[in-house]
Amino acid sequence: MKNLFVRVLFLALVAVGSAGVALGQAVADIDAVVQKMLDARVPAVGVAVVRDGKVILAKGYGAADKETGATANENTAFQIASVTKQFTAAAIMLLVEDGKLKLDDTLGKYVEDVPAKWKGITIRQLLTQVSGIPNYTAFGRLVKDKVYSQAEILAIVKDEPHRFEPGTKWEYSNTNYFLLGMIIEKVSGKSYPEFMSERIFKPLGMTSTTINTSRLQIKNAASGYGRVNGKWEKAQLDDPSQPFAAGAIVSTPADLAKWAVAVGEGKLLKKTSWDEAFASAKLADGKPANYGFGWQVGRMGETGYIGHGGGIAGFGSFIVRFPAENLSVVVLANTTSGASQELAFEIAGLYLPKVAAALAAKEAERNRPSIADADPETTKFLRGIFEGMVRGEGDPALYTAEMQKVLFPDNIKQLKGPLGGQGPIKAFELLTAEAPDGGKRRVYRATFESGVKVRVNFTLDAQGKISGATVRPE
Repeated sequence: MKNLFVRVLFLALVAVGSAGVALGQAVADIDAVVQKMLDARVPAVGVAVVRDGKVILAKGYGAADKETGATANENTAFQIASVTKQFTAAAIMLLVEDGKLKLDDTLGKYVEDVPAKWKGITIRQLLTQVSGIPNYTAFGRLVKDKVYSQAEILAIVKDEPHRFEPGTKWEYSNTNYFLLGMIIEKVSGKSYPEFMSERIFKPLGMTSTTINTSRLQIKNAASGYGRVNGKWEKAQLDDPSQPFAAGAIVSTPADLAKWAVAVGEGKLLKKTSWDEAFASAKLADGKPANYGFGWQVGRMGETGYIGHGGGIAGFGSFIVRFPAENLSVVVLANTTSGASQELAFEIAGLYLPKVAAALAAKEAERNRPSIADADPETTKFLRGIFEGMVRGEGDPALYTAEMQKVLFPDNIKQLKGPLGGQGPIKAFELLTAEAPDGGKRRVYRATFESGVKVRVNFTLDAQGKISGATVRPE
């Protein structure tokens, strides 16, 4: 996030003069922001920027296919992974507006062969990820190139314990949106790809957007990559029968610009439907879930936004919209990492000085200097634990009983997904060290070969067992 403070000052000064100059400068700066990540962090990137209902930019950068030399452009097709969820949610709302279902209808009304505990869960609870249904992608049981039936996907989790009482907690589960896709098919009488094409893609002119299906040949498709020993290698992709309505859309920067216009201008759905989709759900205790219908609800400093990320083998994506400023940014990448989200916010900062200032503050925190390590043995131990997490592995005996319930036997496996393709850990720096209640609390900055940095927090109890562990992007 180079020169963020300079950009904040520049944009503030130019805003006093010609808005057109500021806009032109921001568009020019996008190239520089993207170029610094190309190859080092991502092979190719697709970007779309929409402001006040107008497409400011739809463009591709870098190598869509490193073997053939094909370069990315505005019509290059990327897997958008979980950004698919907001499209699935929009499809549900179309059926609500058609009078064919209600948000408080239960799952059991439309999908019969599910566990008894699931049958009373409402469509609204599926949309807002408060159902408590286990996440079928969290168990490490999917075979990458296998074509799955819907029944086979549900079989992965239908005998697993329910995560919590519906409505009492928020937990991300791809199973929720897989089930929503099944509901769409049941209610509409059409396949999910047919319904999405007829009711969303075609009306919005998204002619290069499709639902990926097994063995489908996609025009202008980017190849997906992962970082292996410092080099880009083609990723082994998931069969698209696996993500289905939770993540199977393939789209382009040009088409997602059209989607961003539709969202910002309130097209396709009634205003009341869009308002409901964007609003954060509330849990049973009244606390916000910070998630609507396929949209996460958050703030960047003082500025509110809605957005969603996606990650699947070989691809990453992020869409963010700042409603009060009527600005949307979409970033697509042909590798799985946090680069899409990072780029999206940095591009937004070129237009929104307050966002740029918040990013600069985060950058300052990210660059906090490491401290002297007076207990290198603990650091060596915790680095080994973290390296195991990145592989999706761990020894339950090293954790407290409570943490064992949280992580084992299955949840630890899903940690491999976001970070497993970033290469070896090149640095593990101690940032803070505390000793609460006879235990230890340590915060580290882990830097991967790909350049991705994460903040790792560990807490050890007085017996040396791991009682807390969190990982978040820097």
